Amino acid sequence: MLSDKRQIEIKEHAEKAHQQIMGQNVDNENLATYFKSVGLAVVNADLSDFKTTAYTLYNMDKDQPQFIVENDLNHRDWIYMLAKELGQLILGWDYQVNQDNPQVVERLRQEDNQIDGIAILDYPFANDEYQHQKNRINEAEADLFAEYFLVPDATAQPILQDLDWQTFSMAQLIQKFSLIYFINDQIARNRLTTLIQEVSQIK
Repeated sequence: MLSDKRQIEIKEHAEKAHQQIMGQNVDNENLATYFKSVGLAVVNADLSDFKTTAYTLYNMDKDQPQFIVENDLNHRDWIYMLAKELGQLILGWDYQVNQDNPQVVERLRQEDNQIDGIAILDYPFANDEYQHQKNRINEAEADLFAEYFLVPDATAQPILQDLDWQTFSMAQLIQKFSLIYFINDQIARNRLTTLIQEVSQIK
């Protein structure tokens, strides 16, 4: 369970990253294009032989991350996994979008999970129990990051207010947000639950 303080920190990281990568845009279906515009490489791949649907590599010579995502996912899940991998990169490695990141390269050079200057960052293939526990913690943080990145307050609160949200049922709002933000219904529900509380307090 993440502390309230940690949840706030993750939200701030996610919304900062969204502003740096997408600005005020909400077309998450084009997320890969936005990533590439700030030097984040995105690769579709067949990961059916692995116990993961996404992972992140880091090219230390180019100081550039590369997100590998299962190409068989439906597009909404594919977008979500891309946002989640970004979360693991930023939260776990203190990566700064669109900047040099010598601290990442220096840290990677001290580890043994690299070949020819390419390193695996999030250890998706680890087997030992400690690493699995660490991954579970990272997963919870990355999931929350992805939700706030894909539906940031800066765009979502005005949209919710403009919809005159009190005239709609939760099911109707979920449908609208799923379409606007190109997300699945569960993410829409999670974010709307928080957003409605926030917007109610503003009023």
